[in-house]
Amino acid sequence: MVEELFFNYDINSNRDADFKEAHVELKCTPLLKSKSDNSYRIKERLVCTMIDYFEIIKTSFEDSHLISKCQLMLLLFYLHVNGDEIYDYKFLFRVLWQLPEKDLCIIKKDYQTIAEKVKRGEAHLLSEGDTVYLGACRKGQKGDSPQAQPNSEIKAHKRAFSLKPAYMRYILSHVIESGKDYFSNYTEVAKPEFELVSNSELQDNSFENIILSRFTPFIGKDYIQICDMLGIEAFQSKNKYAVASALIASELRSRNINSSEEFIKSGIMMKTIRLRENGMPKESMSFKNIDYCEIFDNDNWFDSETYELFTSRFLFVVFKPVPGKTITIFNNATKQYITEQSYVLDSAFFWTMPIGDLEIARKYWENIRTAVLTDNINSDAFWSLSDHKNFHVRPKARIKIDQAINPNGGYCDKLCYWFNAEYVKQIIDNTRPHE
Repeated sequence: MVEELFFNYDINSNRDADFKEAHVELKCTPLLKSKSDNSYRIKERLVCTMIDYFEIIKTSFEDSHLISKCQLMLLLFYLHVNGDEIYDYKFLFRVLWQLPEKDLCIIKKDYQTIAEKVKRGEAHLLSEGDTVYLGACRKGQKGDSPQAQPNSEIKAHKRAFSLKPAYMRYILSHVIESGKDYFSNYTEVAKPEFELVSNSELQDNSFENIILSRFTPFIGKDYIQICDMLGIEAFQSKNKYAVASALIASELRSRNINSSEEFIKSGIMMKTIRLRENGMPKESMSFKNIDYCEIFDNDNWFDSETYELFTSRFLFVVFKPVPGKTITIFNNATKQYITEQSYVLDSAFFWTMPIGDLEIARKYWENIRTAVLTDNINSDAFWSLSDHKNFHVRPKARIKIDQAINPNGGYCDKLCYWFNAEYVKQIIDNTRPHE
């Protein structure tokens, strides 16, 4: 509609960029308005172009249809309102976005990761969690027949290259922070965030390998030894292992790795885990609070915040106890020395949820959505830890401080997503390097 009614050119099947002379691709992408604070949020990932399984295995990134179309894009953000006619949708922001050189390095590695998986005859096992910025998202309508793929008799679902929701949130944040309804990183330089890796480092290695290599010298070291190697004073706090891990990964540039440019754009999350002597994590793993309004409004699992969360790439940093050994740390707050169990860095690895576990996650989301739609938002209605289903729902804090908006009216308790401790143990046992 925008092509025909606003730009006045006929719809065509030309594989070139929409504005060929300017090498600009037109993309219209929807936003939702949050009921809780009236802020705008990304509704879905940005689909770039369909993946041809037979073409990708013989086409380099530089020669791909993807890069020829999407290196420079005119992004038109519009507000999607359930029930409104499409003609009434209001366009809010316009962005001319050129993929930065460093982002192109990461996206190239993502493209190659997807291509290698297809080449191995594993197109049916593709996951958006396989990659950093560029995803291979599901496409097609319900009931569509799976497609043939090279080097395998197994049919695979249709997929498209897409920029992940986290990357789109990053772009949206720039236009909102500008205070205008337009933004361009083609003529205006975006405010630089803290960067984990440099462009020159990415020329020779992948983002993930660079990060993991930084942990290698610290494997087998306890908290005191890690602080000594980092050149910092050991400190007592609940999150000291997470801070130490962030300082390792960032080479002392940040105590919060999740605020780095690469983690913001990719949606990667670092999770620090301490184990018991039997190998079980000390506690289950918590995530963000459930947005009941988003759950209520969205009936598509693949566009849900839960799906984005569970298909994210994770960086797990695992510390294991040393039996019979303790460390002593001075607590500046209490001016006392504290003696506690000693933990050493055991492993660090990136992980993506397997497809089989994602199917369990879908049922988990369906259980949550049913409870929200029926206005039965309480802990008894959701999966619990005792159900042993990988995931459960409960409050993050023991004391109820504030409440969340109930889309059915009024307010209700804040509850959040959790991975069961036994599921986290399974992830570690299946993924970390074994001696």
